[in-house]
Amino acid sequence: MQLQQVVYNRQREAHDWYLVWISFPQSHRNHSEMSLTLTSRKCLRQRRKGFTLVELLVVIAIIGVLVALLLPAIQAAREAARRMQCQNNLHNLALAVLNYESQNKALPPSIELPVVNNKVELKATGSRLSWIVRILPFIEQQGLYDQFDLDELAFQQDANLAPETKFIQMLLCPTDQAQGRSFTSNVLVFNKVFAKGNYAAFVSPEHSQCMALAKGALINEEQSLSNVRDGTSNTLMLSEVRTREDQLDSRGAWALAWPGSSLLATDMHSTTSNVRICNQSNPPDYVPNPIWEEFVMTPNAQGLKADDLYICNSIMSTAAALEGMPCKSISNSETIAASRSLHFGGVNSANIDGSVRWVVDEIDPVIYGSLVCINDGLVLQE
Repeated sequence: MQLQQVVYNRQREAHDWYLVWISFPQSHRNHSEMSLTLTSRKCLRQRRKGFTLVELLVVIAIIGVLVALLLPAIQAAREAARRMQCQNNLHNLALAVLNYESQNKALPPSIELPVVNNKVELKATGSRLSWIVRILPFIEQQGLYDQFDLDELAFQQDANLAPETKFIQMLLCPTDQAQGRSFTSNVLVFNKVFAKGNYAAFVSPEHSQCMALAKGALINEEQSLSNVRDGTSNTLMLSEVRTREDQLDSRGAWALAWPGSSLLATDMHSTTSNVRICNQSNPPDYVPNPIWEEFVMTPNAQGLKADDLYICNSIMSTAAALEGMPCKSISNSETIAASRSLHFGGVNSANIDGSVRWVVDEIDPVIYGSLVCINDGLVLQE
């Protein structure tokens, strides 16, 4: 009986509330329904925790797009900083050469060798120590310079001091990562180890063998700055070289005066004859000839335009070509090597006056040969 009374009372209350509800205007009832709906949604939102799978995937996709957009910009900024460091190194090395000239009244020799029948035979008797060894005191390396014996061959230096094994920060381009790489050979240097760097000097616009006639900035002997008749700001003196991890590859071995190690020659011939200028009976003055431009060792030369090395067997040649550094083995004085870098599109180079310029891979070969030669008389416009 009591249960029936309770049910009856609840029904009466519900009926009374309904009568009150329908007595409200329609606008009030809509507002109340909206409030209830909003309240319900709010409760649902409060109960929901974390992201849905779709939302998570969307966020991951957005992050991926942002990374894809920003990563090239970050890499470009890093390479710009590395390239600038490389330019600073070249500038400081060029200034060191000028300081040597100021003290000795002549530019340093790239190698000390005699001229025999107009030719400089790089494998003949001589110190074979590079120009870099001679400017060490001017790049704050006096202690290292004192460890070298300039009267001894490069591979006959004091084994206990071993100055040729030292890495010098100013000689390292951060883009190439030559730090820790070295050259050695039982046949050529009797297992001596030579540290690698990234800078070399132009010795001739033709072949290294012809540096006494077709002269670059640094040749087989000291030469007066007055010999640079084309102007110190119009003549290339230094540029970059690349290195490889292969210990038989001598490129970049900074203490050695060898092609690709510390010497560069561009193979831009001058006369109509295919005989190099220093092999002619009556050699003319050097002026680059356009008929030979297809053979010129422009920056980062590829294909058949390979660097001359004293060791470059078939295995080395294949591997080097895959790395964009073609080479061929020589037993005589072919002695040409291109400037090379991992910077996109060209190489950094330093003029004799210390200014640094960017030389593109596609530079006109005649212009390139003229920039290397110190006295061809050609006037070049920027």
